[in-house]
Amino acid sequence: MTDEELIGRKTIDASKLPSTLFDYNEPIWWGNALLLMIETTMFGILVAVYFSVWMNLSPFPPPLVDRFPVIYNPVPDLTVPTINLIVLLVSLIPGILLDLSARKKDEAKVKIFLIITLLFNIAAIVLRFYEFDSLYFKWDDNAYGSITWMILGTHLLHLFVMCAEDVFLLSWTIAEGLDEKHALDITVTAVYWYWIVGIWVFLYGLVYLAPRFL
Repeated sequence: MTDEELIGRKTIDASKLPSTLFDYNEPIWWGNALLLMIETTMFGILVAVYFSVWMNLSPFPPPLVDRFPVIYNPVPDLTVPTINLIVLLVSLIPGILLDLSARKKDEAKVKIFLIITLLFNIAAIVLRFYEFDSLYFKWDDNAYGSITWMILGTHLLHLFVMCAEDVFLLSWTIAEGLDEKHALDITVTAVYWYWIVGIWVFLYGLVYLAPRFL
């Protein structure tokens, strides 16, 4: 084919197409969605181990007899875990507002809501360390202690990852402003936060409520 024939062929003008799209129109959204599927599967494995331990222990949780005072029904304390659950649920409000502000590329609001969501994240991390005491058992006491610590610790790891992501996005927005690429990153990160909160609602019921009522 000659150069003249190539020039004469019809071409598509892509100059007016947007450089950034949101949600399922962008590959990064699908990458994040697939990652969350993998992480959900990982928690599914932990839940399966939890029920396996449950089926092999009677009573469940096992009595705490190697320390004083002896506790014959050591179901986890609800005070700190419930406070942390409320913190995570309330954090959805600024999280959603951050998501919407990023889509509108409202830089001022993005900075404000990034700071607020970061503070909620830090509060959840601090409370999580106190949550471990609500289990009564240490990670190496028995199988029940190991799996409950593993569930809380794995979710804590996700809180740390989210905290690091928020710090990066906030630092970039303050230093460089809000461009389309990082506005997209914020909306994808918001989906990750929704998942973190949603999976914890289920895990809270499993670890703290199920031993009381099932």
